[in-house]
Amino acid sequence: MFNHLSDLKKAGLFYVVVMSLSLVIVLLFRALAPRAEFVVLINTLTPLLAVVLMLLVFTRDGHRRAGWSALGLGQSGRRLWGLALLLPLLVLGVSFGLTWLTRGATFALPTEAGGLPNLLISWLPKFLIVTVFALSEEIGFRGYLLPRLKDLGTNRALILSGFLFGTWHLPLIFLTPFYIGDGNRLLTVPIFLLLITAAGIIYGVMRLQSDSIWPSTILHGAFNSMLGIFEALTVMSTPFVIYLVGESGLLTLLATAAVALWLTRRRGSTVSLTPILEEA
Repeated sequence: MFNHLSDLKKAGLFYVVVMSLSLVIVLLFRALAPRAEFVVLINTLTPLLAVVLMLLVFTRDGHRRAGWSALGLGQSGRRLWGLALLLPLLVLGVSFGLTWLTRGATFALPTEAGGLPNLLISWLPKFLIVTVFALSEEIGFRGYLLPRLKDLGTNRALILSGFLFGTWHLPLIFLTPFYIGDGNRLLTVPIFLLLITAAGIIYGVMRLQSDSIWPSTILHGAFNSMLGIFEALTVMSTPFVIYLVGESGLLTLLATAAVALWLTRRRGSTVSLTPILEEA
């Protein structure tokens, strides 16, 4: 259908498609099942669906093996798996740890049967499930979108892909009560967008360093699942804490931005977007 689009135009079309799919899903659930919280999970599949539509319908790139191999699914990137598991622990440990030192929240071990060991054991299946859904998002935004922004330069592509990833969440935020629903959205939404942009830079750097989608997927799944553990270990004494930790927390943003800055400086000029699409 659009066989001769430039990479930037493909990136733009992908964004239009994925945002349209997200909006349709959210509005459909809002009309038919307004209390169905699993709309959040269904929405995570829209980036993958958008990629399939781009490759098989709109650009036909998927009729060649190179179109699929450029997504980064064929390389394991296992040398970065350890870092992918460590970084969420570092970011959440710093942000929640600083919050525990304030009067707004305290560290508290779970009191239910099994206590902390049971909480930690339950993390693994949650991590595996969350990572499956994270894979869909990573295929879309780091597998397909990021490489096609290469003409902007690597740093700009990393920032823009992260920001667009953040804005993709906006239909969920503004049209449902299930995502970033607490607090004043004049504060939480800007913090969230900055946080997701910084996180997107981290995901993108790992994608480029490994030429694989798996390290960023593991990191993405690890952060989302570890967040639940840290929240379970935290007792809030004031609602103000929601502005410090979590996906709309200022401390989480600062810790994530620090890691993003460290990774981009560590990356230097040794990684380029260009090789990813050389054969596509």
